[in-house]
Amino acid sequence: MSALNRNVTIVVIILVLVVIAGYLVWLRSKYQPPVSPVVEETVTVSPIPTPTEIATPSASPTEEATGSMKQKTSTPSSTSR
Repeated sequence: MSALNRNVTIVVIILVLVVIAGYLVWLRSKYQPPVSPVVEETVTVSPIPTPTEIATPSASPTEEATGSMKQKTSTPSSTSR
């Protein structure tokens, strides 16, 4: 007889937990703030004028370096042995 009482106790506990969970879900839905429709703002993007490239006279790339801009060349005397 004690096994039957044990099973009944387990079933009653499960039913009580289900009832409590159902009550909490009902309570949450009752006090949940109403969902208002979301108003989407449309953002219009105005095109930003891009700067136009203007050809200006500049130094030609074929000029050679002069003065202090000369390249150093390695000589056999400057290399370490």
